[in-house]
Amino acid sequence: MDGVNYDDALMPPDPFAGDPNDPASFLEPDDDYPEGPVSDEERVLLREDLTNVRRFRELLEPRGVRGISMLCDDCDELHYYDWPIILANITTLLSGDAVPVHEPGAAPDPDFYVSWEYCAGYADAVDWIEQEHRANPRFRF
Repeated sequence: MDGVNYDDALMPPDPFAGDPNDPASFLEPDDDYPEGPVSDEERVLLREDLTNVRRFRELLEPRGVRGISMLCDDCDELHYYDWPIILANITTLLSGDAVPVHEPGAAPDPDFYVSWEYCAGYADAVDWIEQEHRANPRFRF
């Protein structure tokens, strides 16, 4: 895992960085998360995700939303990701590095996390309202 990007100050340093006996070195590669640079198509999609997450955070963090909840395919449970973790993960993937393993927050409160679909719908509604207001300044929601 020499290529892992730990520049983000919000991510803890890898306690096994530079250790030849790093336990992760004994794991088999994960087909769901292939190593190496992303393809041009994946890069476009990741940039879209990065733009979306920044917009979602801009709109929802002031309202108390701390991040996104996602259903885990492996354990069939919701996982909760804070905005900085999501942004760091996408940025790391864009740089061609492996996403570092992180522990979930201690007892996250599900009331402060929403789904990607909720974020997208909320952003679309805000964009529609702003567009209507520009077209008709008397428009009130």
